[in-house]
Amino acid sequence: MERAAEENGADKELKGVRDEFARRVSDAVINQLLDLCLKHDVFDDEEKDSILEENRTRAKKARALIDAVIRKGPEACEKVIGYLESKDQMLFKQLGLSSAQASQSAGRRKEEEEEEEEEEEEEETACKRARQQDKPDGLTRSQDLSELQLLQVAEQLGKEWKQVAIYLGLESNDVDDLEEAEISVTMRKQKMLLKWKNKRKRGEATAKHLLESLKEMENLSHNVYEILEGMMGDVRDEAAK
Repeated sequence: MERAAEENGADKELKGVRDEFARRVSDAVINQLLDLCLKHDVFDDEEKDSILEENRTRAKKARALIDAVIRKGPEACEKVIGYLESKDQMLFKQLGLSSAQASQSAGRRKEEEEEEEEEEEEEETACKRARQQDKPDGLTRSQDLSELQLLQVAEQLGKEWKQVAIYLGLESNDVDDLEEAEISVTMRKQKMLLKWKNKRKRGEATAKHLLESLKEMENLSHNVYEILEGMMGDVRDEAAK
């Protein structure tokens, strides 16, 4: 893709007019172009001197100049086309080259369009954030899991719930306390998840956070993954409205 773009640019234009340029250009214009190339870092002193010293005739200097610029790439070619337009407009028109000024204007228009698109995207993002902030609790993207949602997750946990507690940062004595305090196994699991939630900052006890905390567990029930991913999907759907 990038190579194709280069071949359709300024370097292709110079390749196409190389011989005609060599026939028509004057020594004075060649020297002016070389001086501009040196001034604007297209060539260094050694490259400029090489073109002048190794090519005795005007036509050979002209071809060497074009060949050297083409090797520098499309950007250098576009610069030299602009130099030629400013130094010899008649030759520029005879060669049928594209105006560097028109190319620069097109480039500026493209940059302006890209800036406008970025501004529109930023404005749209800001509006979405504002809409999310205006929604009641439970609909924002960072809403923590409710006790009911934790109960729904707890109902999907099996015997591995004690391992889940350890992965969530609880200690063995926390599990022992839950077993002593609650007869219902489901409520033990729900209270375990509630302990995890209460230890976290607001906005950091979402379905996404819980899923990330448990992603290293190899024996976690697939139903748990499904219910948490479903809760995350519900939040995204509500946030998009």
